[in-house]
Amino acid sequence: MNIAVIAGTPVDTQMGVDLLRRKGAGALGFPVSRTPEEQTAFQVGSQSAREAALGALLDEIRARGMERVLLYCNSLSATIDAHALAEARGLRIWTPMDVYGEIARRYRRVGVLAANCQGAAGVERAMVNAAPETLVLGTGNLNLVLGIEAGRPPEELAERCEHLLRFFEGSGAEAVVLGCTHFPYVKEALQRRTGLPVLDPSETLAELVLAP
Repeated sequence: MNIAVIAGTPVDTQMGVDLLRRKGAGALGFPVSRTPEEQTAFQVGSQSAREAALGALLDEIRARGMERVLLYCNSLSATIDAHALAEARGLRIWTPMDVYGEIARRYRRVGVLAANCQGAAGVERAMVNAAPETLVLGTGNLNLVLGIEAGRPPEELAERCEHLLRFFEGSGAEAVVLGCTHFPYVKEALQRRTGLPVLDPSETLAELVLAP
């Protein structure tokens, strides 16, 4: 089974490809932008331009004979109706937003570490729609994404996030949720700096994509 992976930049696209390959699936990447800054500008720009760009990628994916798509980018998933675009082309698509509801049903107060405010808002929407009583404490940190793209050591990057972890702890969060598909890179380093569980939805997302 070959699965198409669409993501914001070549780095997180490859992370999505690697995730599926570790599960034994074939995967091919389709990045939307060249850099995190370019991707953020794309997300806050024209809705019609986003739909046209994603639609063109989906058309290419269908032309290659692929039927399953993983949109491996939280913030892009939050700014476009990817399901409608894919279904109109006879494709099946999954996004990180498909798994945050289950987390919200297990935790009532969560800290969300996202790449930008688009991503934080999308995670909050998915969680509150699933469990209206959920309180989301959201942060956007594009600097963390830039550090990951530059290949900085996870421990160094996690140290720079300690103030955010203390904010979540002091605000009564029950867990810290990774709200960006770049952030599994620093998950273990973050976990060593907080007593709160650090939750990575990517494994659950992969299971959904690979299910029969």
